[in-house]
Amino acid sequence: MKKIFVLLLAAAMILGLSGCEELSNVELPPLPTVTPEAQEASPSPSPTVEPTEEPAPESAGEVMVTVKNNTQQAYDPQNGTQLILTFSYDTPVVYIEGGDETAAAINERVALMDEAYYTGNEYDGMQGTGYNNMLTMAEDNYRYVVETGAEGVPLEMASQRSVSVPRIDSQVLTLLYNDYMYTGGAHGSYGYEGYCFDLSDGHLITLQELSSDYEALSAFLVDYMVQLVENDQELAQRIDVNLLPEGSGYGELLSPLLREGSWYFGSQGMVIFPDLYEISSYAAGIVEFTIPYEDLAGHIDDKWLPAAFEGSGSIELIRAEDMVDGSTPIIDKLVADQEGSEFYLVARGSISNVAVTKGDYADKFYPASTLWSCSAMTDEALQAVCPLPEGMPQIQISYLDAGGEHQLYLSIGEDGGPILTDTVEAVG
Repeated sequence: MKKIFVLLLAAAMILGLSGCEELSNVELPPLPTVTPEAQEASPSPSPTVEPTEEPAPESAGEVMVTVKNNTQQAYDPQNGTQLILTFSYDTPVVYIEGGDETAAAINERVALMDEAYYTGNEYDGMQGTGYNNMLTMAEDNYRYVVETGAEGVPLEMASQRSVSVPRIDSQVLTLLYNDYMYTGGAHGSYGYEGYCFDLSDGHLITLQELSSDYEALSAFLVDYMVQLVENDQELAQRIDVNLLPEGSGYGELLSPLLREGSWYFGSQGMVIFPDLYEISSYAAGIVEFTIPYEDLAGHIDDKWLPAAFEGSGSIELIRAEDMVDGSTPIIDKLVADQEGSEFYLVARGSISNVAVTKGDYADKFYPASTLWSCSAMTDEALQAVCPLPEGMPQIQISYLDAGGEHQLYLSIGEDGGPILTDTVEAVG
């Protein structure tokens, strides 16, 4: 009888959920499903027998993230020739060797982020502007320009989300979301959201979890940020002192930054950041405070500190026609552009925190989004299909070994084929 009642209750819940708003005009990544295994109740232990302790969760195996871009464009409602909206977002897809359930938990969270961003509906505190809302604004803007003959009014609006991977190892995976929106005016707006995942089970790490004494940790972090400002004149000039409460110091301005979404674990330490305009002007940009891991030791639990990497290695680019003997394991394939050149990035020896990043090179390389990332590679290869630059390099390949961080750039050799270089020059 109880089983029949439970089945009827489940059916009622499914019918209730079926009325939710459906997405239109886009195919979102499917939500991964994690079906928990049925567990039978364990008998109570005998008073004379100590219960067996559960083994501690093991660290993750090799972790890989492939970022896929989803772009939707809309044209004017009059004749369909004027582009009025570009709406795009990156979807990171996580794979963990021997950790399917952990990867599924992270990918499910990512799918909810995508759905919140696309629909504009709130899911577990996450929300975006939404495609339909952006389209309505873009169409209204177009009609206004046509009907009034207004000049100098931009017709194209944009909502774009990119994702980077600041930290990827056997303990923590960090996804940093960068949202940009333009709805007219002199410039658009942008902002960051940081998400750190515990790779023992895939749950989202909170500030409270970082230390058994969070009050002491928060006091240390605020004091550290204050010291950074007071000892760095250039940093202090970026902060709008007019925002300081009357009669107060930097601590009162910076302490509110300790909140979920405004911090993340990067490759070098913990990064804390404000919203746009929160402590500085638009021209000053978003100020970031980095607390190195060596300074965090003793203040956060050791499980969040990255393990020292002692491997030594390098990355070599092998052209497709030269990769013929089959002796090097190929762990993944990255297709950044179907029309690009095919080659292989081969790890010689052991390297970690490997990343293929898209960006723009001016006075230096400015990363825009991660294309692919891996926690570690040892004598393995990534098959890649990427466009070669027509001017300055637009793709960076980076990795860590015992000697520190190394950065190379995809370029064109004298024979027109792909090469890696650390000397940046314009080509084409």
